[in-house]
Amino acid sequence: MAEPFSIRVAAGEDVELILQMIREMATAEQRQDAVTITRPALERNVFGERPIAEVFLGFWEGEPVAYLMLQMRFSSYAGDPILCVEDVFVRARAQGRGLGKKLMAYAAGVARKRGCGTMNWSVGDWNTPALVFYDRLQGVREKGRVHYELRGADLAGLAAPSVPT
Repeated sequence: MAEPFSIRVAAGEDVELILQMIREMATAEQRQDAVTITRPALERNVFGERPIAEVFLGFWEGEPVAYLMLQMRFSSYAGDPILCVEDVFVRARAQGRGLGKKLMAYAAGVARKRGCGTMNWSVGDWNTPALVFYDRLQGVREKGRVHYELRGADLAGLAAPSVPT
């Protein structure tokens, strides 16, 4: 009997499905106001000439129920590539079947195939179910680092003096 869950690389014709799942994930995290991604941005950055992220879709009995977004980085200390898990999302109707673990195992397989020494991801400190899930996967919570982000007007303000002419 075939496995009822399958994962495949997303293609350009999946853009609307991916956007829909991004919005669903943001709603589940009560961050729907943070979603500003557009179709052209997703097409350019995932399916364009120089993609910087990749997406995999998960299907339960042929129905799209999950997605995984990955990005590559490089560790200057170790000299190894790092696989970064940007998003892991399982639609509510498919949760409780171990699909999140299957997606993370798939990501770990991608990391090993690419020679990565590390796979990392982040999670909101308020997201107790995700913290418990990642702890069960033997994920180690990074200590001694504070993650920052700079965006919008603050990003533009910092960049302004150094913009090449």
